[in-house]
Amino acid sequence: MSFDVKKHLIRVQGGREYLPVAYRLVWFRLDHPDWGIATEPLVCDVEKGVFIWHARITNAEGRLMAEGTKMETVRGFADAAEKAETGSIGRALGVLGYGTQFCPEFDEGERIVDSPMPIGAAEPTDAGASPRKRPAANIGRDFACCSECSRPLTRPQETLSTTRYGRPLCPLHQKQAMAA
Repeated sequence: MSFDVKKHLIRVQGGREYLPVAYRLVWFRLDHPDWGIATEPLVCDVEKGVFIWHARITNAEGRLMAEGTKMETVRGFADAAEKAETGSIGRALGVLGYGTQFCPEFDEGERIVDSPMPIGAAEPTDAGASPRKRPAANIGRDFACCSECSRPLTRPQETLSTTRYGRPLCPLHQKQAMAA
């Protein structure tokens, strides 16, 4: 039985097509009924209304195939914890290719996540430069954390804050550092 993506697409803001996570899961389960999906909360701060979940997808042998992390706030959704968990699964499925072209979370818009270089430009070389190291507090972790509140950071957040402020900071603490 093959999965017909077109039957399950919906329109979202801007008229873009979107494949809901529930249908990405159906498609995934049809292809891989013996693979696993595990989720875990990284941050569940009810007082601040911030929830970050991480999802891992493993194959039948237990090998990690994809991961996804999602943060939501109660400002965005009353059920932010559930939305963050579902979002982390959706991101992991997107990494595997399930509905990737319909995932708005992979659309960078004008804020490009990579460090783009003009086509044909050589990679920068600086013989005297040493590679940027993760702070000692983050050694041994799969992800960096804010040096002030220990919230997990995305790689771009870590890179930006370390470059600008000399240490990994979450967006909230980046704003505070900028104001200071």
